[in-house]
Amino acid sequence: MTKFFRLGYPDMQSVPQNIAVAEEAGYKIFNTYTLPKEAWVEDYYDVLEPRAKSLVNHSDVAVRDFALETLKEIETFRISQDSYGYVFFILQRSN
Repeated sequence: MTKFFRLGYPDMQSVPQNIAVAEEAGYKIFNTYTLPKEAWVEDYYDVLEPRAKSLVNHSDVAVRDFALETLKEIETFRISQDSYGYVFFILQRSN
């Protein structure tokens, strides 16, 4: 799983690492909000997966590769045990 993220999302960091980066850049952290798993599954992957599967045999190799990478991401999410997700940071510039 780590290899998948390093290749596809090289700038991905933990929440504490991102907080440190924001603070070093002069921001005050007000709050963080992590999207719930359901937002990924019900509103994103459940819609995306059938479409990606339908493109696995597409005549364009770039489309096929993108579909396969998308399916790999979905499977990675399923086996990740909630170890990652989208986090929103509420920040204010300190002056």
